[in-house]
Amino acid sequence: MILLASSSQSLCRRWRNALAGRYPLHQVSDRQALMLSLREHQPAVLFLDHSTQHFGPTRLVCRYIKSAPRTKFVILSSDPSPIAAVQFIRAGAKGYSGSVIAPSLICKAASVVIKGEIWIGRKLLPVILDEFVRAADTTLMTKETPPGYSPATNAFAGLSPREREITSLVASGQQNKFISSKLQISEKTVKAHLTTIFRKLGVDGRTQLALAVTGAHRQIALPHQL
Repeated sequence: MILLASSSQSLCRRWRNALAGRYPLHQVSDRQALMLSLREHQPAVLFLDHSTQHFGPTRLVCRYIKSAPRTKFVILSSDPSPIAAVQFIRAGAKGYSGSVIAPSLICKAASVVIKGEIWIGRKLLPVILDEFVRAADTTLMTKETPPGYSPATNAFAGLSPREREITSLVASGQQNKFISSKLQISEKTVKAHLTTIFRKLGVDGRTQLALAVTGAHRQIALPHQL
């Protein structure tokens, strides 16, 4: 079951229309009903509207996430914040994006997180990765680390020069068409390189790849590590 949590009837209706017929759905509009549904129904996925903090501030929602490990949280906001996104994902959320997104992307988000992967809105991904990098850099500056250690070089180990180029472009949020044009290779070749890169780094997709390269895998538990 997928649980939809929002005080906005129009937003919930938009989500329901996108997901109807694909998954069993249940809707709540207040904090008490949300907590009851998490306990009694243990939904597979929760889409939670954090636009007005109707269900509580960020720290409280993070507690919800930690208290319901069987539910995959996707946090949506009309005013997305990279800092909040980092807090939610560290707490265990599986997705973060703007609340007004295309119906096809709602379905995509559901299918991705159900598989255990992390889903982040494409436009937000580069900014959120920057926040993870800053957090990782701060952590590394305050803890003893092995001489010469670098999250980026550690992640790049074992990749060919071409694979490193493609990995860097993917980590910056570029799509296959752009990478193909920039490197003057076919999109088919880009896809073949990505398949090899995913295998070498032990990741399941572009988002995991970008997070791993930036060192964010030291800040959150990636799906293949759970």
